[in-house]
Amino acid sequence: MRSSKYFLGLALFSLATVGLAVAPLVSGCTDQTVDRPARLVRDAGGDRPEPSGDSDLKPNEAVKVTECSRPALVAPASGTCQVTKPGTGARVFQGTVLLPDETLHRGEVVIGEDGNIVCGACDCSGTPGYAAASIVQCADGVISPGLINPHDHITYANNEPVGHGTERYAHRHEWRIGQNGHTKLTYKSNASQNVVRFAELRFVMGGVTSIAGAGGQPGLVRNLDSSDPVQLEGLPVLPADSDTFPLGDSNGTTRTSDCTYGTSRTKTSAVQALDGYLPHISEGINVEAHNELACSSVDDATQNKYDLLGRQTAVIHGIAVTEADAVVFRKNQTSLVWSPRSNIDLYGNTAPVTLLDAAGVRISLGTDWVPSGSMNMLRELKCADDLNTKYFGKHFSDSDLWRMATENGAFAAGAQGLIGAIKPGYVADIAIFSGKEKKDHRAVIEAGVEDVALVLRGGKVLYGDAALLDDPVIGGAACEAINAGQGDVCGVAKKACVAQDIGGDVTLDGPKGIKPAGEAFYPLFFCKGTAPKNEPSCTPYREEYKDGPKDGDQDGDGVADAADNCPSIFNPPRGVDGDEQADGDGDGRGDACDRCPGDAANTCPVRGGAAQNQDGKPPIDANDTDGDGVANGKDNCPEQANTDQADGDGDGWGDACDKCKTANAGATPCAVTVAQIRNAETPEHPKQHGIVRIADAYVTALTPYDDKSPLGFYVQTGTEAYNGIYVLTGSNRYGVALGSKVKVEGFYLENFGVSQINASRVIIDGTETKIFDPIEVAVSDIITGGNKAETYESMLLKINAPLTVTDNDPDKGVKSNEFVVTGGLRIDDLIFTKFKDGVPAIGTAYSSMQGILYYSFSNTKLAPRNAADMPKAP
Repeated sequence: MRSSKYFLGLALFSLATVGLAVAPLVSGCTDQTVDRPARLVRDAGGDRPEPSGDSDLKPNEAVKVTECSRPALVAPASGTCQVTKPGTGARVFQGTVLLPDETLHRGEVVIGEDGNIVCGACDCSGTPGYAAASIVQCADGVISPGLINPHDHITYANNEPVGHGTERYAHRHEWRIGQNGHTKLTYKSNASQNVVRFAELRFVMGGVTSIAGAGGQPGLVRNLDSSDPVQLEGLPVLPADSDTFPLGDSNGTTRTSDCTYGTSRTKTSAVQALDGYLPHISEGINVEAHNELACSSVDDATQNKYDLLGRQTAVIHGIAVTEADAVVFRKNQTSLVWSPRSNIDLYGNTAPVTLLDAAGVRISLGTDWVPSGSMNMLRELKCADDLNTKYFGKHFSDSDLWRMATENGAFAAGAQGLIGAIKPGYVADIAIFSGKEKKDHRAVIEAGVEDVALVLRGGKVLYGDAALLDDPVIGGAACEAINAGQGDVCGVAKKACVAQDIGGDVTLDGPKGIKPAGEAFYPLFFCKGTAPKNEPSCTPYREEYKDGPKDGDQDGDGVADAADNCPSIFNPPRGVDGDEQADGDGDGRGDACDRCPGDAANTCPVRGGAAQNQDGKPPIDANDTDGDGVANGKDNCPEQANTDQADGDGDGWGDACDKCKTANAGATPCAVTVAQIRNAETPEHPKQHGIVRIADAYVTALTPYDDKSPLGFYVQTGTEAYNGIYVLTGSNRYGVALGSKVKVEGFYLENFGVSQINASRVIIDGTETKIFDPIEVAVSDIITGGNKAETYESMLLKINAPLTVTDNDPDKGVKSNEFVVTGGLRIDDLIFTKFKDGVPAIGTAYSSMQGILYYSFSNTKLAPRNAADMPKAP
């Protein structure tokens, strides 16, 4: 048994489940045996059946474009944007605005002083404070949400691309550990802090504001999967879990027909506690890769342990997905994180993304890592765009590709509703791209680092054109020039706000700068039109299709057009499909180009049309996750069908999914009291993971920082029941001290049965201090099951009576640094760590005892704050 304070450090998990409804991927699946479905393929030869019905997959439609009535904007003499009116308070950015499902020419975005988006529309002049606001005009600028990268291994940034010639693999364990006679790739890990910061800057320069990188450092990008709340950079969201080996197979275990993997497999309960789960599953093209997927959706009546495919889940890679799998993904609202460059480089093939899109599965883009992936998100977008153009029949629209790098990335990491879109209340994570050469979404898809004019994280500047950053309205005058006098960034003067954002002695250049640290391994950037040094391939290649597209094989998949069941969309035979082209529903149309997966009659209505399904529901659409006919970017409950879009408080959260009882648009917290959070019976009690703000709270205890317990503190707002709560802050306690009056913003969760706020912002409210007198209680009141144990949780209490140690080994040989006193009350070292030197002997007497009441390992415990809280009897 670990020390109980360990669990307050696990602020990333809540055992309150959210009802994961997961259908079995394959029937009759147990933890030991996988009964495979019939082969989902058809003969690719001359006896291939003719396609039935209207089976051809159609190209997706682009979003509508609106010409706003604003007069033409004034272009600056150089650069993309200029401040045309200094003001106070909010800032207004004008240019082409990329809304979730609409493009505004000459639109505008208003960013409030709190760093949140106030308005995104053709005309925001009705916004409070607009008349006094600063105006920034970007005549040829394209204003986009900051890009989101939901998959990288950033601690491997101390590598350059790892070449392997024409060798291609069928499963990740072949290149990881050299299975099946393959060449093991050699690479380093454990990049230094400055190299990781360097990699984060490389992403920022490409317009990225958030990543899930399986590592990170405070400052620059938001690290959406960090266990340290500080690395979320003020975003009130439950961190995602990037799970590299969910089947416990890091030792190289592969299976073909059963689920006998490692003992450390991730379980359903862990996934249900999350809002974003990012597991590596099915990375390869063989049966073994697909077996991982089958065994990650086990729905066994006796065990029910390993259902990982839920609404929280975004499967990383998923290369060996079949048509049957895609249908299950859609049913469970499971999405895909697509890393096309890394997939193509290692396996010569990638996930069947056209099939997944037709099945209504959301797709996001992730870079994977430098050894086989893209150095930044712009290069990953370039790869996806090239594949779409040359191999996927231009199925995806420009807005689809852009959405993969913005909105869908937010969904993948469980941060939807807060980032990834330009909407009121969302955090102002913004990237502005030059639109002088390319317009609208193409300005993003074809951008280079020199085209990124401005990057804001929560309204704070991180990178951009030097002249623009120097303006006080933007606030980057102190930011550091990149390559000044040495060609700048591809001939454009740019600045990066490294020292300003990170603080301390971290700088861009200099002997200990992040730039020299990272460039010892790989450059910070390459210019548009120049392929990065030794960049991994994005051209599909295996011996079976080594020539690429050519006459008679227009999609380059090695199957002659005359025999190809998807002649214009790449779908080579794979090992998982029995080395034949897949046709899961047997309609004669290959899965990759079948517009109605799982429907042999092809009766589904055309996406984007007016037709409805026979049951009256809209067509299946990857941009409508819950199938209620409202696109995700416009849907006020995108994961819960609510065709009426009812929103009683008008805050943009639909009534069906609103976690607060008062209006709180986007990342705006709802104002509640500690008692309303703690007492679930109050009408104002927020739902789990609701964003909250408390005020007039006073610090009663500080929790220490060690390898098991991140920083945090306890607060009280009074001495009545339910007036105490724990605040987790991560690696920064924000300078609070005992008695400090604070305001706290963050999200609420029940963490192993303890109410908690994961802080995104802590403000010390003036110089006033208050130390509450402890509430006097009897031992019987607060022992496990006591009548005040729940109501006085996290409050400062005192037992004003003699106590004697009755047991100093309550966990029978497992060191827990706890002891038991008269009446059966456990005393623990959660705060006062002296117990690590040895718990007191049985019979030790105390004249009284006081401390914070908390709960862990099924027991209520009292945690003294110091020696004065536990005076020994004379």
